[in-house]
Amino acid sequence: MKRPWSLLSQTLLLLLLSGIGATAWVSRERIGDVLANLQTPAGGEPETAGKASNGSRRGAAPIITARVANQRNDEVVAAIGTARALKSVTLFAKSEGEIMSFAISTGDPIKQGQTLVQLDATKAELAVDLAKKTLEDARQKLKRAQYLKSRNVNSGASVEDATIAVERAELEVRQAEEELRDKTLSAPFAGVVGIPKVEAGDRITPATELVTLDDRSQLLVEFPVAEKFLARIKIGDAVSATTPSYPRRTFTGRLGYIDSRVDPVSRTIMVRAVIPNPDDLLRPGMSFAIEMPLPGDTYPAVPELALQWSRGESYVWRIDGNVVRKIVVETIRRMNAIILVEGPLTTGDLIVVEGVQRLRDGTEVTYEEPDGRVGPGTAYEQDSSPASGPIPAATQEPVKRRRSARTQTERRG
Repeated sequence: MKRPWSLLSQTLLLLLLSGIGATAWVSRERIGDVLANLQTPAGGEPETAGKASNGSRRGAAPIITARVANQRNDEVVAAIGTARALKSVTLFAKSEGEIMSFAISTGDPIKQGQTLVQLDATKAELAVDLAKKTLEDARQKLKRAQYLKSRNVNSGASVEDATIAVERAELEVRQAEEELRDKTLSAPFAGVVGIPKVEAGDRITPATELVTLDDRSQLLVEFPVAEKFLARIKIGDAVSATTPSYPRRTFTGRLGYIDSRVDPVSRTIMVRAVIPNPDDLLRPGMSFAIEMPLPGDTYPAVPELALQWSRGESYVWRIDGNVVRKIVVETIRRMNAIILVEGPLTTGDLIVVEGVQRLRDGTEVTYEEPDGRVGPGTAYEQDSSPASGPIPAATQEPVKRRRSARTQTERRG
């Protein structure tokens, strides 16, 4: 019978402790006010302490401060993409036949219109000559028919038949010349040829792959961008690219193309970067790590320790004279040791970094002016330029100042 009573006792004790903890949490601000008032003499006027850096009183709360700086909310889109040539094509012959000339080698630079492959064109040349003779004969017959009609020997129908014969012969000449041109394969654009798949003496058909041709003067790298960044990108934005083939080099380019629609599954949009290749170091098919910086708006930047949360809102303590004011802000972005916020803060405002436990709106405080170096308890470097860099790490002297402030607090407590 003792065992159930022991379990019941433990349950009741746990509920009692939970209730006490919940009551303390809900009333934490009132408790802080009571503790702060206990440090003020009964007359209501705080006693005068030793000379502080800003003439504060004994009852004022010691704090560590920093100044608000401006920081631009820049972001970087990072993605992996595969490169392709600016122009790339696999060449096929338009007609069948035996290769008579194939005077190109792998890696040769080719000019637009240069002959790459020459097929046996003997029969095609004969067909052109035959078609021209047929056209010449048809024109002679047309002249004879027109002469006889002028003498009223033939009717107009004979002239029309001869005219049709001439037109048919002209079409046969054009057809024969086109078939003759198909025996010669020329480069459609300037570029570099790949490894040939055939050689002189091979007999090919229109389905036979001959050689590849790439314009590597610029490479195109496609990569996805999240839908939320669509309004912040535009044609011409700068991009940087690195490839495992040249790990110590960074290649720069620009955003050349933006797709016309967003993928409804991945919620991304495909874009294409153009990477110049003047030294011909890059090749189609290479993998690239792409980074595209996205400039953002400028916001007040505060130290991470200065931002407080209570009852679903975030705020900082701003110093007005010798008292602090609660300033409600909206968190925009966390950046290492600082946070970008939006609210009624301006560059140079003094805010509380440490010592916030005893603060209430209107509380008197004692503090030292920040010395201008970066870190907790000191001022952030101010930069009016919108492209200010990251905030450096903390220095050692503010740590001593924090310790002295805490020692002073413990003595007064």
